[in-house]
Amino acid sequence: MAIVLLTGGAGGLGRSITQNLLKSGHTVIATLEPGGHALESQPNLFTHELDLTDEVGCQALVQQVVAKHGRIDAAILLVGGFAMGSISETGFADIEKMFHLNFQTTYQVARPVFEQMSQQPEGGRFVLIGARPALVASAGKHMVAYALSKSLVIQLSEILNAEGKDKNIVSTVLVPSTIDTPVNRKAMPDADPANWVKPEDIAELIDFVTFGPGKMLRESVLKVYNKA
Repeated sequence: MAIVLLTGGAGGLGRSITQNLLKSGHTVIATLEPGGHALESQPNLFTHELDLTDEVGCQALVQQVVAKHGRIDAAILLVGGFAMGSISETGFADIEKMFHLNFQTTYQVARPVFEQMSQQPEGGRFVLIGARPALVASAGKHMVAYALSKSLVIQLSEILNAEGKDKNIVSTVLVPSTIDTPVNRKAMPDADPANWVKPEDIAELIDFVTFGPGKMLRESVLKVYNKA
């Protein structure tokens, strides 16, 4: 079974993905926000509290995982944040905040993991989380900082694929619409969550592209919109 490094394991999406991976028999090393929510102890689950804007800490975590488990087969990088704001409402401090939350937290884990996977004969798999506003300007104009930061995540995936092509390293970007989490239900009480994407379905899709028949896909950006 695979060794999977997953960031944001205690989030609304992260919990579903963690449970699905464990159910499939994989070993999961999940990062948690310092002082945030925890995950219940389970076999084959290892948790680490880590500020993912700490570059040295991210590098140390990857080294610890390899020292303990020997390899990293997949990295599923979920940590991020969201903010509204048009271009007239978005100062550069807002851009920086979203940059740190969405791109920096992804890049600082992806970089040392990519270096590790490059040394593995079997390579490895990445799953990154994009956003529709990063692909559709008409949606991005209402959340400029968020859209710009997520566009960097999508570009990073393309670079990982280009660099990893001859090393059997593949990166997939999932672009969900609204995810059906308790936080989103509370924030949008008048919306119909039946139109949203269930975390359990995203977890199944990640399993498909990472370990199932979908692992043959390369350079994929999957629009997981449901009816939203």
